[in-house]
Amino acid sequence: MFWNKWFKKQSSSFKCTTCGEIHDELPALGFLAPIYHDDLNEKDKTEIAEISSDFCVIHHEDQTDRFIRTTLTIEINDACENLDYGIWVSLSEKSFKEYKAEFKNNVEGKTYFGRICNEISDYKESTLGLHVNVNTLSNGIRPEIIPHENNHQLITDWKNGITLNEAEKRIKQAFK
Repeated sequence: MFWNKWFKKQSSSFKCTTCGEIHDELPALGFLAPIYHDDLNEKDKTEIAEISSDFCVIHHEDQTDRFIRTTLTIEINDACENLDYGIWVSLSEKSFKEYKAEFKNNVEGKTYFGRICNEISDYKESTLGLHVNVNTLSNGIRPEIIPHENNHQLITDWKNGITLNEAEKRIKQAFK
């Protein structure tokens, strides 16, 4: 396995849709908000929701939903890099408050239970609500998510990796 890392091929270059420049590394595929924020009408987005690049809270009449932005990494088996997704995850009130309070302190090694709150279009079966562990990292890095055991293709891809060809297909589809 050690030797395979040395002989993996480098990925293709991609033109960034944000800055317009060519980058040699694969772009991350990210969501700007949890799907439940996207589903709100414009009035509710301003009146009952609070969102930043790392946190989202939606205050409904009967409940409050809390979300944090995380990363999911899928190994690319035949390349020297990974495919990263920026995904929103829901947390309980207690976990959200604890995570948010310690967010700026860069506490590493905490684990929270969460559920994926984005629909990843690369999968036929819905990714909404998939159970994950949220593992905090230090140095201002967003937490990584580790999916719970399940028969979903996302979990299979996370465990076994995907090909560079598949990663490039997903990126091209996302930037259409």
